Amino acid sequence: MRVIYLFKRDLRLEDNRALASAASQGEILPLFVFDTRIIEDLKAEGERLCYVVRAVEELSKKIKLYCLYGRTEEVLEEVFRLYRPTHLYTTLSHSWSGKERNERIRKVCRDYGVEYKEVFEHFLAPPEEIPLRKVYTPFYREWLKRLDLRRSWVDKLRVPNLPLPTLEQVKPLLKLRPFPYFDPQECKERLERFSFEDYEERRNFPGEGGSSKLSPCIRFGILSLRDIFLKAQGRSEQFIKELAWREFWYHIALHFPQVRDLEFQEKRRGISWENKEEHIKAFMEGATGYPIVDAGVRQLRREKWLHNRVRMILASFLTKVLLIDWRIGETFFKEHLIDYDEVVNIGNWQWSASVGADPKPFRLFNPILQAQRYDPECIYIKRYLPELSNLPCHMLHDPLSHRLPYHKPLVNYYERVPVAKKLYGITSRLEV
Repeated sequence: MRVIYLFKRDLRLEDNRALASAASQGEILPLFVFDTRIIEDLKAEGERLCYVVRAVEELSKKIKLYCLYGRTEEVLEEVFRLYRPTHLYTTLSHSWSGKERNERIRKVCRDYGVEYKEVFEHFLAPPEEIPLRKVYTPFYREWLKRLDLRRSWVDKLRVPNLPLPTLEQVKPLLKLRPFPYFDPQECKERLERFSFEDYEERRNFPGEGGSSKLSPCIRFGILSLRDIFLKAQGRSEQFIKELAWREFWYHIALHFPQVRDLEFQEKRRGISWENKEEHIKAFMEGATGYPIVDAGVRQLRREKWLHNRVRMILASFLTKVLLIDWRIGETFFKEHLIDYDEVVNIGNWQWSASVGADPKPFRLFNPILQAQRYDPECIYIKRYLPELSNLPCHMLHDPLSHRLPYHKPLVNYYERVPVAKKLYGITSRLEV
C-alpha cells in the first residue's frame, strides 16, 4: 500500500495526528505543494514565502520531503499517474479557501481511484461539536468542555526514494526575498522561554515584548496547539482564552459562512463608508499623522506581523475614524501578515468595525488615549518612527495639540466622533 501524505498547515512531525494516521497504513510519500493559486491570492511572493520555505526546509531535515510547484490538483494528477497511490491523507480544513482546495483534491482522488482521507488536526476542540453560540463567553465555556488534548506519535516513517523534486529543486521557481524578523527554527525556543505568567499584565503594551509571537508557528502548524495549550495551562488563563478566540471565529464561520463577504450583523449591512482614496492611501503608507497608527503600519509592512493591541487600534482608526470599509483593511492585512488566517482576520476586522459577532458596546478607540495608556514611554512609536525619537512623548501621543515635524494629522479625531455616530446610527454616548 502506498499512501500520499499532503502537508499543508501542519509543518511538523511531532504530535501530528494526520501524519500518524497516514504512517500507520504503511509506506508514505510526503508531499508539500507550493500552490500557485494560494501564492497569487495572498500575494505571498517575497518575505512571507521565504518564511514558508524555511519552515519546509526545517521539516525536510527530519523527513525526506518531496516538493512540487503549481496548482495542487494539477501536480497531484501527475503524481497519481506515475506512482498510483492507494490513499491520500491530509488535514481537515475549516477555512473557506481550505475547504475549496480540499474539494479540488477530493475530486482528483475520485477521478484516479485514490481513497481520500481527511484527519481532524487544527483545533483544540472540534468546531462542529460545540453548540451554536454567537457570543464568545458562552462559547468559551462550551469549548473548555470539549477539549481534545490527545497527542499522536509517529514511530517510524517509511518513505520511498523517488525521482520527485525536493525543496532545493523547487526554490528557483519561487520569488524569495530575505526576511530577518521571524524564523521557524525559533518556534520551540520561543514557546519554552515565553513567560505565560506575565502575559495578562504585559500583553497590551506593544513596546514591552509581552506578546508570545507564536502566531506564525500556529498558522503553519510548526508547533502543536496541544503543546502550546499544555504549556499555558495553569499559568495563563488569558492566553488560553486567546487560543479559544481563534476557534470562536471558526465556529462562527461554520454556522454563518456568509460572513466571508458580509457583515454578521444585519443592521450593519450596507453602511455608506466614505472610502476616500486619499485617506486609504495615507493609511496604507503610514502617513496619517497619528504616530501610534503610523508606527503600526510601518511594523506591519516591515515585519509582516503586528502586535494585537495595535491591530485593534489600526482597525478602529480605519473603520471608525476614517470611515473606510472593513474589507479594505482586511485585504491590506491579508497582503502583509505572515500569520494571515482568513477566518480569524475577517472575524477580528468585523469585531473591530462593530459589524461582527460578539462586538463590544460600540466603541471608538481614541488613538491619543491608546498611545498614552499602552505606549506611555513611546518605546513602540520611537522604534518604528525613529525620525521622531528626539521629541518628548506628550507631543507624540497627541499630534492634535502639538505641531510635529511630521505628517499633519489626516483628520481631527474628535471632529470625526459625531460623524461616526451618525454613520452607524448611534444615539447613545460613545466610549471614546
